[in-house]
Amino acid sequence: MATALPRIAPIGTPVSRAVSSQPRSFSTPCTPSIYGPYPPRELSSSMDHVYVPGRINPLAPPPSKRRINMSWETSEQHLHNHKRSQLMQRREHERYHSAWSKAFYGSVAEQEYYRKHFRDVLKQQMADTEDKRRKNVKEKKKESEVALAQDDNDKIQDKDAFVKKHSYLQTFRDSNKQTMEERWSNNRTNKFMEDRSDRDRGRYNPINWTCSLK
Repeated sequence: MATALPRIAPIGTPVSRAVSSQPRSFSTPCTPSIYGPYPPRELSSSMDHVYVPGRINPLAPPPSKRRINMSWETSEQHLHNHKRSQLMQRREHERYHSAWSKAFYGSVAEQEYYRKHFRDVLKQQMADTEDKRRKNVKEKKKESEVALAQDDNDKIQDKDAFVKKHSYLQTFRDSNKQTMEERWSNNRTNKFMEDRSDRDRGRYNPINWTCSLK
């Protein structure tokens, strides 16, 4: 029976994101983001150009220490990643404190630039709030115009429906009135003709032909 050989891990690390070998700088002039994370890069200057080594995958270390079995120790690779994590944390800590310390211990120019940054942020927030308020006012105005237009349209439709119904009822009333007047006129005419016929019969023949006289 054949024995399955252990699977050899591929050379290199399968980390998806690329790690740059160039030193990372936080004082490089760039377009400031008003709502970005604090502190912005233009306010921090500590630990600039700190080289951060790349992360090593313990399951696939460099070719000189390549693993081919899960039972092999990876303490050196984990220590490398741990030191890298501590270096990045220390860099972020120093970057954060180097920003707010300028407001108290920096030069006059640094203090003024620090205050200018927060003034710009406050102005931008006020401008955004005003833009948002104006946008809300425009939306409410548009909504009111649509509601008023719909209300006017409903009023016109109600008026047309009322006029149509009123016209129909007037026509129905006039038709009933005309029918009733014609019926009354026919009844009067018939009554007149019957009375006239009775008078003629009574004049020429006194016998009560219609039995109207008891």
